[in-house]
Amino acid sequence: MEVVIISATENEVLLIKRIINPDDLGNDAKFKISFLVTGVGMLPSCFCVSKLIFERKPDLIIQAGIAGTFNSAVKLGEVVIVKEDILADTGVEEDGSFKDVFDLNLAQPDSFPFFKKRLLNPEIEKLNFLGLKEVTGITINEITTRLQRIIQYKAKYNPDIESMEGASLHYCCLQTSTSFIQLRAISNYIGERDKSKWNFEDSFKNLSETIKQYIDHLYKTNQYKKK
Repeated sequence: MEVVIISATENEVLLIKRIINPDDLGNDAKFKISFLVTGVGMLPSCFCVSKLIFERKPDLIIQAGIAGTFNSAVKLGEVVIVKEDILADTGVEEDGSFKDVFDLNLAQPDSFPFFKKRLLNPEIEKLNFLGLKEVTGITINEITTRLQRIIQYKAKYNPDIESMEGASLHYCCLQTSTSFIQLRAISNYIGERDKSKWNFEDSFKNLSETIKQYIDHLYKTNQYKKK
């Protein structure tokens, strides 16, 4: 089994590597762990994930990173798993409202790999064996700071979190029947720009420890096998 842990930045990968050491698995050739930095945003992430899939055909891709949350019930530092992701800012803003590509009839809401505009993880029940909170994510090109845009997103998509790469993972993996999970640790509430109120320390610590638990479970139980 080959598992690849991907993150947007080198710093995220380095922090995760402090806790996860592939050498701890010994020389088991049947279970391989590696890391990949994809870059920030949908475009570089989509390219890197596609290249990874076509060149190496991994059994499972774990996207790991931090995220902001719209949901006050989600705690700072908490690690969540994304059950579905949405392309939230691909479209046009006019007359005080935002219309996405589906509203504009430029794409069909149920045209594969979309289901009701959403990119679902079809294996979420099988892969969420740690019992993490399952959330809805939106993927955006610009971090949300404006109150009006926050209101628009919440009214239109009812999201729990936002990231800049999540939909790329879901889209590429669904198109190629590659198994995947998206894990996010919550560093801040959307709209809060005072970074002294963000919780980076607990987010990275909890994210790394969660991934370690996840990898240990996979290795010890051999619960997940290639289809």
